[in-house]
Amino acid sequence: MNVHLLYADREWTSAKSYFDWSGMTKDLGLKTLFRCASLDSIVRSSRAVYTEQEDPFLGQTMRRVMRVPLQNEEEIRYRQEIVKDCLRKQGFVDSLYRISCKLLEDWEALGRKSTTAGERDTKAKLLMDLQVLKLLVDGMLEVQALFLENIEGLSSEGFLNLFDRIQEELSEERTASLNTLLQSLSFYVDISGHTTVRSDYVVRLPRIRVDCSLTNGLKIGDLKLESFETVVKPYSNPYGLRARMYGKLTSLAPGVISLYNDQAMREDAGELEYQAVSYVYSYCSSLVASFGQFFDQLHFQIAFYLGAINIRSQMQRFKIDHCFPEVGQPGELAYKELKEVVMSIEQGGKTVGNSGSLDGRQLVIITGANQGGKSTFLRSIGIAQVMFQSGLMVAALSYRAGLHTSLFTHFTRREDSAMNSGRLDEELRRMDQIVSNLGEDPLLLLNESFATTTEKEGSAIAYDIIRALKEEGVRIFMVTHLLSFAQQMYADTKEEEKVLFLSAEHLEDGRRTFKMIPHAPELTSFGLELYEEVLG
Repeated sequence: MNVHLLYADREWTSAKSYFDWSGMTKDLGLKTLFRCASLDSIVRSSRAVYTEQEDPFLGQTMRRVMRVPLQNEEEIRYRQEIVKDCLRKQGFVDSLYRISCKLLEDWEALGRKSTTAGERDTKAKLLMDLQVLKLLVDGMLEVQALFLENIEGLSSEGFLNLFDRIQEELSEERTASLNTLLQSLSFYVDISGHTTVRSDYVVRLPRIRVDCSLTNGLKIGDLKLESFETVVKPYSNPYGLRARMYGKLTSLAPGVISLYNDQAMREDAGELEYQAVSYVYSYCSSLVASFGQFFDQLHFQIAFYLGAINIRSQMQRFKIDHCFPEVGQPGELAYKELKEVVMSIEQGGKTVGNSGSLDGRQLVIITGANQGGKSTFLRSIGIAQVMFQSGLMVAALSYRAGLHTSLFTHFTRREDSAMNSGRLDEELRRMDQIVSNLGEDPLLLLNESFATTTEKEGSAIAYDIIRALKEEGVRIFMVTHLLSFAQQMYADTKEEEKVLFLSAEHLEDGRRTFKMIPHAPELTSFGLELYEEVLG
């Protein structure tokens, strides 16, 4: 049975993931978001007051889902509506997750992932299979009961359709049949080695009816299972006087084959039990596969939504404004009080937001004062776009953007022992990989690219690459201190509507507002002011 909480028409797959996701994670600081997703925050009066123990699986799931961008407005709205349901019914989501966790843990305890499964005794394996069947059926009934308790508060297409599938799968008639089946098989689950054992002062014994023919030598042939059931009787000591007398009298009854004093017959009867139960279970194996896949997907998919709740709780905790983004037309990007959410969380919400519209701008070049917030602004756009195309909320009062089938980051990185060549060679190699994987409608974020060489050489490299990418229709947001490049690009494109130059606002008294404003590139980054501030 399908879960379909991440997509309306399919389960989640890792296809069409971002290129160089590990590099994007590092450049945008997304590890902080993954950790926020794994922290189960307790919210009181719309405020996260403390955090329980970390659940790494939630963070791992958020990392996996965010790396695959949603590709159209229908997918985004579908997931956003489910997130809204989750925010309204957090206890419901938490319970779904706990049920799936407990079931999968119990399944593993029964030996699901055992490396010696191929060596396990066939009768012991059948016993485990029946225990798993009961575990999965009970789990499905628990999920159904939870939905029935909460369905009135759910409105998203994803949850409502899932509820309909569960109701269809577990109709009253089918539930009754499953319960009857489990009850009828309970003699095999609750006995060990085909001997009666004490269990709550009752014993469960099989009653199996078969139809067969006799062949030469009175051998049984054409065996057909007519019926089977479990008979529950009060427990009595199998070695007591009463039991021995019953066994002796039964052996003397006419028309009855007694197993009391016949070891071979007892073994044959045990084999008959095994074959009958195996035959019945063979018709349930597809049900086990379906229910098992359901809980695997439910555990994974609901973990994403629980992680989304936790990220939002951290935003509430630090009073970071947030909203559900709107899907705009290709080339649109407008935002109000957009903040770099990672920095906001790490600094307790004390960050500055930016407002503006970059609608129709294919190339945006950002220059200006050192420590003026340029890289922070660039990351805020990158993080918001990734969260937006994951169906999550973003850190802004409003955010409207077109979709990009792919997103790339090219940030300058520190030299380390893993580099086999110089930093410039490493930057050029990464850029070559990006160009080779651009695809359609990409968004490229560059932060201080090609600044690892001289200003003259870096400007020449940047100019040639940016001009070529611009001509190919790539959307580019670039933070740079390569002033010669910025000046030349401004002179060439200042009349083009698709090109915009922003600058980190710098007041006359030297103060930085961390706001990005439209401004022609200047001939200084005001580094001397910072030097004077350090000297006091």
